[in-house]
Amino acid sequence: MIPRVSNRRRDVRIKASLRFTFAWDEAFELFRTVDVSAGGARVVHHASGSPQPPLGAEGECAFVLDGVEVRALAVVVREAADGFAVRFRALSPSTEQRIVAWIFRQEALALLRRIPA
Repeated sequence: MIPRVSNRRRDVRIKASLRFTFAWDEAFELFRTVDVSAGGARVVHHASGSPQPPLGAEGECAFVLDGVEVRALAVVVREAADGFAVRFRALSPSTEQRIVAWIFRQEALALLRRIPA
């Protein structure tokens, strides 16, 4: 019998190190992404000792893809010692498409670098 493999994620995720700001009730802070998808992002502290939003904190995040700033409402869904993960909320279809297209372009570029001409 072949074991079934399931993917709990709806969105394609890619490792990416992008400047990422997050503003919540108590603070506004700069972070760096570890990975990004159209559903959210995992981020780490840009500077040690910087404040971190608590689990469940809602705020606005911003990051740049191909020279265009992406802004989104987000909620902290997971905490870690070095950062946290957010889920984007209420992305417009065009913003979601922009993120997905950027991810696929990054994957295509990575594949081209691995395959000799």
